[in-house]
Amino acid sequence: MFRNATVLLILASFLCFLYGIKNLFLEVEENACRMTYMFGVPQFSKVNIKDNSEFPHYGLFYYYEGRILQDVNRMKLKGAPVIFVPGNAGSYKQVRSLASVALRKGMDNDRGIHMDYFTVNFEEQLSALYGGYLENQKLFLRIAILAVRTLYKEANNVDKSIILVGHSMGGKVAQAVIQDPAIAKYINTIIFISSPIDKPVVNFDPKINEFYSNTDGYFHNKRTTHLPNRQTNVCLNYQDKIPHQGNESKILDNILMISMGGGNRDLLVRDGLTTSQYNDIHAMTSSIPKVWLSCDHLSAVWCLQLVLVINRFIFGISVIDENKNVFFSPDKYYRTQTAINYFVKPLNKPKSNEVYFPKLNSGSSWQEDSKIAFRKVFKNGLRADYNHLLPTAKYKELKKIYIEIDSYEDFENDWVFGCTAHRTEASGLYCQKGTSLSHFVQTIPSHDNYRYMVLLDIHRMLKYYPDWTHILVRLKPTNKPTSLKIDAYSVEDRKYKIKAPKFSLPKLKTLVNETVMGTIHTGVLIEGLDEPFPTVQFDIEPVECGDDEFGVTAKICIPWARGFNRHIHLTHDTKVKTIYVNVPFSTPSGYNTTQNPVTLDLFLNPSCRYKISYQFSIAGTFSKIVQEFYHWLPAHLTAVLFLVLRNQIVSFQNSEDALFVKPYAGFFQSKSLYIVTGCRLLKKLLLNLKFLPISPDTSNYSFYVSIIIHGTAIVLSIVSVFSIWTILTFHGNILHKIALKLTRLSTASSEILMKVVTTLPLSFGVLFISISVGTCSGIGLTLATIFYFLVISNAYKDYLENWAWDKAKGIFKRIRQKIRSTSKNKGTVALSQREIIAVDGNPGQELIPNNENGDTNELDDSNEVANEEKCSYFEGLENFAFHITMLMLLGIMSALNFGLSVAWIKAKYQGHIHEHLPDPFIIPTIITLTCLSVLLQLGAPRKSSGYHYVAIILYLCVCGCILFCQEIVYRLSYLITFVYVCVALQEVCYNFYTLILDRRR
Repeated sequence: MFRNATVLLILASFLCFLYGIKNLFLEVEENACRMTYMFGVPQFSKVNIKDNSEFPHYGLFYYYEGRILQDVNRMKLKGAPVIFVPGNAGSYKQVRSLASVALRKGMDNDRGIHMDYFTVNFEEQLSALYGGYLENQKLFLRIAILAVRTLYKEANNVDKSIILVGHSMGGKVAQAVIQDPAIAKYINTIIFISSPIDKPVVNFDPKINEFYSNTDGYFHNKRTTHLPNRQTNVCLNYQDKIPHQGNESKILDNILMISMGGGNRDLLVRDGLTTSQYNDIHAMTSSIPKVWLSCDHLSAVWCLQLVLVINRFIFGISVIDENKNVFFSPDKYYRTQTAINYFVKPLNKPKSNEVYFPKLNSGSSWQEDSKIAFRKVFKNGLRADYNHLLPTAKYKELKKIYIEIDSYEDFENDWVFGCTAHRTEASGLYCQKGTSLSHFVQTIPSHDNYRYMVLLDIHRMLKYYPDWTHILVRLKPTNKPTSLKIDAYSVEDRKYKIKAPKFSLPKLKTLVNETVMGTIHTGVLIEGLDEPFPTVQFDIEPVECGDDEFGVTAKICIPWARGFNRHIHLTHDTKVKTIYVNVPFSTPSGYNTTQNPVTLDLFLNPSCRYKISYQFSIAGTFSKIVQEFYHWLPAHLTAVLFLVLRNQIVSFQNSEDALFVKPYAGFFQSKSLYIVTGCRLLKKLLLNLKFLPISPDTSNYSFYVSIIIHGTAIVLSIVSVFSIWTILTFHGNILHKIALKLTRLSTASSEILMKVVTTLPLSFGVLFISISVGTCSGIGLTLATIFYFLVISNAYKDYLENWAWDKAKGIFKRIRQKIRSTSKNKGTVALSQREIIAVDGNPGQELIPNNENGDTNELDDSNEVANEEKCSYFEGLENFAFHITMLMLLGIMSALNFGLSVAWIKAKYQGHIHEHLPDPFIIPTIITLTCLSVLLQLGAPRKSSGYHYVAIILYLCVCGCILFCQEIVYRLSYLITFVYVCVALQEVCYNFYTLILDRRR
């Protein structure tokens, strides 16, 4: 019963993973980015770089537009330099959206400020898959920066700082280049667009890990880190200084670093990877003012809304001198405030001076109203000033007052004030002067416009300004329809606190059965959301809306995650009327989500009444598990194969009857689930051991995440092995021909190669080790995997033929025996007489009947045939099960080298074969292929002693996969190599032991 439960658990885990994949696009809205169009023909002028013999295939280009060709090397540049750094598989031409908008903005502005955009050509290299590119790109970017500075020195004899804009892995390269102090002093600002800054998306090879580790180690000593702690709550005040590690300023602190994440549309670089402990500003595109939308990984570089904001910031920190030379401001504080203004929220500083209003005879109207909920719509706009007075004495008991205007042209100017009102007999109540409260104004997105709102705490305001009698909302004349909405309430009546439902079946709970008509703002405090995958689903249903359309704007704020605010807008046209709430990364150690909960602010249509419900979202949770932890699958799949290999070796050594040997032996197991449980306990012990050369993964998530990933890996291993056996059994010849085409071997060459390998299996290792050394380890491993499959396919084909022939012979002989037994029964009487005579003549002689051919050993032959059948079945089929597992392990190792293989092939076909491409896996590859050829030479596996030690080592390797390889995936190659060594060493040792015993005999 317990075994059946584990089987159901494994199957359920796999189904959960598939369900997560199905709902991966659950929160992804339609792409609302507007396309950026060029104003002229995009052109790129190549910059001449001296002493660039090391990277001749890279290039630096200057962007301009028009049909007239320009040579940047002869131009007199006076703009401020910006260098665009493309990312993984990115083109240098991706700069055209940013550069084209900047070019047009430079022509239109009155200040004479313009930008010079440069871009780097990395030939669309896959730098996220192969880390060997990263160091080369960093070195060339250094050369490019110096080349750009040379252009300005020759033209103007001035010293200019540079802004770097990095997309994807280009952002990491831009960050790494300032490790050189000679370059860092020239960099003014770095803008990261959808870049995995502190941690790679998947850690595929040691070069990626080394690149990130070196950068982190250098920045840790040279730049102040910003880390959230137990008291951090950025929802209360974004500009609160997050405590630093270290008190004194570091040498890299003057460089402003701004990072941006694409949001839920970016499925390549998840949200939590786009921030950094070294950044000054972080923002998600869905929360950047005037962007308010999510960008996928590629559209982030051409999305017009985002491109405009980036260029506004760059122009905002630019200054111009008397010679028309444009510079970037060296003042870090000024640049930071400008970045907050454009990427976080508009900064309207409190104004101490009072504003005097026009006289009463100017035509303006004044109106006082003390209603709790108030809405006034001006469908035809306003011909004169409209002044609405809200008496503070009436709202004092309610504490909070929410004021909103929309579709208003003059929102950037002051429109809300605090004042002391006076009453005259002629004109009534009015304010002669007032103090602006515009620094409290916030902007929230709407369906087709913006909503500008201010939330005032009356108690706090009167504490500082006890003389104020009214809040004044002053609207200026406009031709466009506009509206004014007011909602006064008590905090206790509008704040709902809930506990985030844990992993459970969906059960809808009603939070608000029906909101009061006129309600605009309400908030939900969500406790217990402390991991990046549990998702709470909120359903906002309109009960009644009158003549207005349904509309809700939601703002989600994560108190410990700076810059991860998210805005969601629902309308009657929206396909999904649901809001999903989750967090980008886990809380800091010891963080209390009860004191600092996740907040969900809902901005409603006051003419509607709503029902608000919530539940645990299974679809949202599983989709987040897939997105956050899919890169754990290689480690868990390798762990499963190690345990399968262990089970196959043990069952092979202990089985006496071939009937117990199955092709899928070892794959149907549940022991690895116990190992996953044990590894969680073991990790706590290992984290306290300081002498370990490498530390285990520090991530600590709920147990069911590991179970889902591991259960999925078990099912994938079973599906893979059955697919391979099915292919071998029914389509072996077809795949054999396909493999020959892939390797470009003729049938004759293949047969010769097969015979050579069959006669001398050590040639297998010699051949593919030579290929690995001559090309790269990825190519050698891929070809070795293909040829290993060919060997198995060819051997299994021969085995099936021999097995079928032996079975046919056995059936034919049994038929003959039945025929003979029938004829012998007929001649029993005659035979008995001969036996009597023979016995009388030789009383002590034993009579043995002869067959027709005089063969007296037919029974022995039949026994020998049966034994041969068993031996053939046992050795062939069990060997194939063993080699299929070894083939799958070799395939995983080849897959980990995919980036290196693509890099080598690309370099060869582009004529850059002289380019230095580091091969971090060449030594493990040589060792693995050597061990594989030894196993083929010895005909492994064989019945031998010492397999118990190998079984124990495989158990330890299973733990190693789960503890050390979930996040740092490339370590699997070393573990697979170690397993190959252990298995081969055990076979070699037993072989020597057998030879010694034979000599002694």
